[in-house]
Amino acid sequence: IDYLIHCASMTNAEKSFGKEKEMFKNNLNCLKTVMNFCNSNKVKLIHISSTSVYGKQADLVDETCEKKYLKPQSPYAKIKLIEENLLKKQKKLKYTTFRFGTIAGVSKGIRFHTAVNKFCFNAALNENITVYKTALHQYRPYLSLKDAFQVFKFCIDNNFFKNDIYNALSGNFTVNQILKKIRKIKKKIKITFVKSKIMNQLSYHVDDTKLKNEGLKLNSNLEKDIKDTLNLFNYLKQ
Repeated sequence: IDYLIHCASMTNAEKSFGKEKEMFKNNLNCLKTVMNFCNSNKVKLIHISSTSVYGKQADLVDETCEKKYLKPQSPYAKIKLIEENLLKKQKKLKYTTFRFGTIAGVSKGIRFHTAVNKFCFNAALNENITVYKTALHQYRPYLSLKDAFQVFKFCIDNNFFKNDIYNALSGNFTVNQILKKIRKIKKKIKITFVKSKIMNQLSYHVDDTKLKNEGLKLNSNLEKDIKDTLNLFNYLKQ
């Protein structure tokens, strides 16, 4: 084994509020096990973090922002920040951390708790799309699954292990813009506005210039991901 991509974590930022202790124990133990393995076997590590570590701050954020601007709003995001700091203390391990935007797109193990996939799931089943009222016009970073795989390929092909952190996203979009993309494919969708603890954040753009300057430009079309996700449910059409 030459490379290890660490995906073994409990996820779902919103639901993490009810299981902080379990998630802290599981995710940190997983990372420590992975680090020990990599150190013992001289394996290079691709570590996946999240743009959720930014939380409340300025309109545009990047990897160089001050610590005071790293204010994760969920237990899940707090754990990701702890993971990043644990890796920084490693002396011999070669790794790269990628702060992924919210994933969108189809895979064999597709999950429907993240914004784009969840909205598509609701729209396809003619269910109400639940939208956090405070987040309708707030920007968030999203990452196409296709671009996520491009990140892995780029990292391995170029031996890109700089013991550093990079933002990885396909683009910054508001929830309203995502809903408009869904409407282009499925005209009639139903929306319900609700309040939620986790979404009471400021709007912000995540800057991916650092990764672009290394030679990787991510620009997959989120509308294609939305169409592919909706097409999963074609068998339900009468």
